[in-house]
Amino acid sequence: MTQNSLFVFWFFGFVLLVIAVIAVMAIRQARQRTRDLAALAQTMGFSFLGQGWRGPVLPATPKISLLQRMHPGRFSDAMTGAMGGFRVSVFDYTYGNGKNSITQTLTSFTQEVQLPAFELRPENIFDAIGDAITHSDIDFDSNPEFSRRYHLRAPDEMRIRTLFSPGLQMFFEQIPTDKNWHVEASGTTLIIYRHRWPAKAEEIPALLRETSAIAQAVCESAGIKLAG
Repeated sequence: MTQNSLFVFWFFGFVLLVIAVIAVMAIRQARQRTRDLAALAQTMGFSFLGQGWRGPVLPATPKISLLQRMHPGRFSDAMTGAMGGFRVSVFDYTYGNGKNSITQTLTSFTQEVQLPAFELRPENIFDAIGDAITHSDIDFDSNPEFSRRYHLRAPDEMRIRTLFSPGLQMFFEQIPTDKNWHVEASGTTLIIYRHRWPAKAEEIPALLRETSAIAQAVCESAGIKLAG
């Protein structure tokens, strides 16, 4: 074996070793996170379902939710319980393959009344360019700041204009811009998450406080009275 061949052999061996170490560490971290989430669920009075959950029940159309648009995906580390009159679930959702896969932590809030379907998310430059062609973004002339910050789309624009009252617009304006919440209504369920953010176990209580406040505000604007 020549010196160059020996160098290549050891180099690729080292690369494979690093990849193996990283993979083992990732698996251990994932398992520890699952254990931490299971313990947290117990302290919160939630049921930890792990990998056995199949997600919230959503209507077939319109495909507003990430869970509908990026189907099929994989649910994991799910916990469910009750909070503020909602049936609440916190779970990870993974879609895509290999290096292109994305995992993020979602919360879902379900009650008994149908909500008008919509998607609300932070607006970016690509939205502005796309809207010049599709005109899908629902803007409010009376509130340019809300319209600048958020991209809002829905199949029934009139119902969404009623739902997004000045009070609800103001509520979302007061949320810090770095939160980057995505809010989706589908059937009786609201799904709220931050793009590409898998929450740590210690972040779940704050996540639930913030997302439940959003769910409460949307339902209140819709005239829905929540039990409990």
